[in-house]
Amino acid sequence: MIKMQANISGFHGKPVTLLGALDESTGILVVAKSVAQIPRVDGCVLISSDRRGDRDATFSDEHIHEAITAYFKLKGEVAEDGKTSLLRFGELAAMADPSSVIEKDGVDVNGPRYRIAPDASNAHVAALAMCRYASFTGAIGDVMDMMDELSALLGGEVVTL
Repeated sequence: MIKMQANISGFHGKPVTLLGALDESTGILVVAKSVAQIPRVDGCVLISSDRRGDRDATFSDEHIHEAITAYFKLKGEVAEDGKTSLLRFGELAAMADPSSVIEKDGVDVNGPRYRIAPDASNAHVAALAMCRYASFTGAIGDVMDMMDELSALLGGEVVTL
């Protein structure tokens, strides 16, 4: 379980912190709570829009397209229970769900294009930042698993494909 904290400012409204967790084994991201911006919480991965401050990952304007893509991927994939999506918002973070501020703006050679409403809050952007981080964490885990299997194969072990 990866505890996550996203501190975002500079978009719309007051700076905000979203707290949540990513279950690496199931891929489920739970956005649990939205509060006024707070310092780093012990044990949390900190995603921040402040390039100068303490952080584990940075989020800025240039990451928005990747973040929206990750949001729709998590929202569209079904968890192991076969009923719910991989992205869940708790009651204390429901207002951070960015579904109301993202508009599809056609498709080009790079895939779907999106537009964000000008009144998208820091909480909406923080949720997108968490989705992007969760997406990259899953990709890194997949690469590490592949490297372990390749190492085993090169070491003469039997590997199933």
